[in-house]
Amino acid sequence: MAPVMARFRFRVLVSDPLHPDALGWLQAQPDVELSVQPDIPREALLEAIGAVDALIVRGRTRVDAAVLQRAERLKVVGRAGTGLDNIDVEAARARGVRVLNAPGANANAVAELTMGLMLALARHLPEAFRAREKLQRYGRELQGRTLGLIGLGRIGSRVARLALGFGMRVLGYDVLPEAGRDLPIERVPLDALKRESEVLSVHVPLTAETRGLIDAKFLRDVREGVWLVNTARADVVDEEALLEALEAGRVGGYAADVPGDKHQTLRGHPRVILTPHIGAQTEEAQRRAGLEIVQKVVAALRDAATAAPRGGA
Repeated sequence: MAPVMARFRFRVLVSDPLHPDALGWLQAQPDVELSVQPDIPREALLEAIGAVDALIVRGRTRVDAAVLQRAERLKVVGRAGTGLDNIDVEAARARGVRVLNAPGANANAVAELTMGLMLALARHLPEAFRAREKLQRYGRELQGRTLGLIGLGRIGSRVARLALGFGMRVLGYDVLPEAGRDLPIERVPLDALKRESEVLSVHVPLTAETRGLIDAKFLRDVREGVWLVNTARADVVDEEALLEALEAGRVGGYAADVPGDKHQTLRGHPRVILTPHIGAQTEEAQRRAGLEIVQKVVAALRDAATAAPRGGA
């Protein structure tokens, strides 16, 4: 990127932990005045937000209408990650604030964890870690099993390619007909996916339509003993319905990557494996996400300044 003359000064607040390389890139920009407060309390954020041009977050900071109402000069909110569920996107747009994210940065990290959770279910790994002797029951292999993917975006597509490498038969469903078009998998209707899949893996964003997608009706239609893997969002799954399906044996095992305050009634269940929302927590993914979002945010600030010049800070 060519050097930038500091005609404008952009105040940027980073309110969640960000990779050091991303912070270093921001600090090197001559037109950026950077404030790094990765543990800033909400009340302090409400006081500080009125003086900044851009806010960069991850999953901790909640950017709701109350925050945005105080954001007098805010132009951009950036999230170093995929989801936007901690940002009130409609409220931001209503105030002319651009909302940006880094949708592909963590795809491989989450996909690899998804395969790890499948292996943990198949080989009873949590139980094996605790055991001092050989387990008295056999595990299963992934090779030859049928995997059904709900959602064929960046993460779902990456899981498909990894699963094919394991020798799995892969079925895919997505509401968007163009999603996953280049994948060498079988595209099937959702009903067929539920009937045929021995493993179901969910890769959809959390929206009004997908909240509770895996509900009692859905689980009545699945193949008996299916393994369910969820590295999307906890609320895509109806927790009470899933517990009932586990107890009835319709679901043979459930593995999910969710925050610690989610799936409380499932914790400790012998056929449930939960990791504490670590899908994107790799060095590589955090570096990619951090660099992508800071560069997008600064580019957006410069574009806005060029389109509608204003006085300096």
